[in-house]
Amino acid sequence: MNRAYEEEDYVDEKMLGLALKALKIDEPVQYIPRYIRNMNAFHANGAKVVVVDELLEYTLISFLFTMYSLENNRSEENVTRCMKNFYVLEDLQNGKREIGTHNETQLYEMSLLPENLMHTAMDNYWTIWTFLIGHELYHAIHPEDRNGKDTELRADQYAYRLLINLIMQQKKNEVPEELQVFWEDQYLSPIILFEMFRLFDVYSELKGKKIGYQDHPTPKERQDNIFSMFKDDIPEEMNTEEGNKVLNLVLNSSEYAEDWLRYKISKEKL
Repeated sequence: MNRAYEEEDYVDEKMLGLALKALKIDEPVQYIPRYIRNMNAFHANGAKVVVVDELLEYTLISFLFTMYSLENNRSEENVTRCMKNFYVLEDLQNGKREIGTHNETQLYEMSLLPENLMHTAMDNYWTIWTFLIGHELYHAIHPEDRNGKDTELRADQYAYRLLINLIMQQKKNEVPEELQVFWEDQYLSPIILFEMFRLFDVYSELKGKKIGYQDHPTPKERQDNIFSMFKDDIPEEMNTEEGNKVLNLVLNSSEYAEDWLRYKISKEKL
C-alpha cells in the first residue's frame, strides 16, 4: 500500500474518526500503520497514539479470502490452492513476519468470489479492523489498567460495545454511506478474528511449535468473553440470524481446514 497517511480521505482514517465520534473521544488520536509484531497504544506529546500492525491487516484479508473460497469451491484444485495459501501465510506472515504468498496467480484465482461473498468478506475485514482499533483505544484511554489477561478481556469488551454501537447507528441510517459496513450480519466478526488466531495456533502446534499464553487470553477465552456479553449488550431489536449464518460459514471452512491440516501432517504430506 502506497498511502500518505497524513491525508484524511482514506477509509481507515475515516473509520477511525467514526469510532472516535461513537466513543465520544475528543482528544487527539494519531493513527500509525507499521510492520510490527503486535498492535499497540500509548501517549506521546499530549496525544493518544494507536499503532496498527499492517502485517496483521494483510494476514486478515488473506485468511478471510481463504475461508470464503473454501466455502464457495471445495474442488480438490481449489482446496489445495486455499490450504497452500493458509500455511504459507502462517509461515511467512505470522512466523517470519514477511508479506508473501505461495503464488500470486493462484491467490488471485482463490479470491474470485461471488459478489455477495466478496462483500461479506470485506465487511468482515472492516468491522474486525474497527474492533481492533477499539481494543487499542481502550489501552490508550486506560493506561493504568495493567492486569494482564483481565485487562485484555476488558479491552475486548470495550471494543465489542463500540462495534455494536456502530451497527445500531447504521441501522438508524446514522453512518455515512461510504462507511456503511456495519450491517447486522457483522455482529460476530470478532469471533471470526479469534478463530483465525485459533487455527494458526492449531497449525503451529501440529508443526511442533509450543504455544503459550501468559498475559494474554487464548483465542477460545476471547471468544467466550464476547459470547458472555450477549445477554446485556445485544439489543433485542438486532436481527442476529444472518450474523449467525456468516459465522457458521467461516467456522465450517475453518473446521474443514483444520481436518485437512491434521490429515496431511499426520501423513507427513505437508
